[in-house]
Amino acid sequence: MKTLAEHLRDEMIERGCEQVWSGDPDLCADAYKRSGGTVFHPLNRIKSVIDAARRSPLFEPDDFIRAHDSSGRRQILIPVFRLRPNAKLTG
Repeated sequence: MKTLAEHLRDEMIERGCEQVWSGDPDLCADAYKRSGGTVFHPLNRIKSVIDAARRSPLFEPDDFIRAHDSSGRRQILIPVFRLRPNAKLTG
């Protein structure tokens, strides 16, 4: 049985994506759907996918995207993860 990170890797390879971040909800939602997860709220699904990428050896931290929080006052850093080069070979 594949992990959520492996489903994310497969979805990224099919789409030709090199990076994943929480600002790409379609990628995160499709990877979560592939995994058969049961979390209902979309934001929690995105968080689950990003957390899986953070913990997985298939991904490495790449950079951060600067953004403002929902109040528009505070600047936050959103992590971006990249597939490791050898992650495309496993499968």
